[in-house]
Amino acid sequence: MAGSHPLAGFTDFWDDVMADMEATAEEYRESGWDVTELHPGDVTPLPNASTAGTGVEAERLGFDVLLPGDEFETVQETVAGVEDGFDEYDAYRAQRSNVVFLVVAMKAEAAGTAVVFPLYYSQDQAEPLLDRAERAGELHTYLRPLDDSERVVFTQREPDALFPEGGDSDSLDGDAAE
Repeated sequence: MAGSHPLAGFTDFWDDVMADMEATAEEYRESGWDVTELHPGDVTPLPNASTAGTGVEAERLGFDVLLPGDEFETVQETVAGVEDGFDEYDAYRAQRSNVVFLVVAMKAEAAGTAVVFPLYYSQDQAEPLLDRAERAGELHTYLRPLDDSERVVFTQREPDALFPEGGDSDSLDGDAAE
């Protein structure tokens, strides 16, 4: 239904995605990584079907991710403590109807640090984002607190692992991009 939230009807599956995100973070920890887990309150593709052609958020290309204040502060500290930046990512994807669910692990290999978070989007709403990201060969994740006063930005180059697949999937697939 137009205008409905992408998670409408999929909250149980979202809970499964959150559990997969936590399990993924634990696997990284067991492999010796220092991991920060994030639990977004909302995810908005930019640009999206509502903003396309309006000039609103025209300069941003990616996912606007609302975080609780304490988690935003934690990820700010984590990113500030990584000298060489986050240079690669893994993405695990699942799909229900036209909603894509992702678990993303941003990695700073040299520092042994990862930031793991889930994303979701409706293909219909994200079509302008997906078209532009395909042409650009990258997109960004903009992590922010409620007041949107600051942002932590991650770049996902070669973003194909974040795009929808042709059919529905019952579990998170291990699609990765580096």
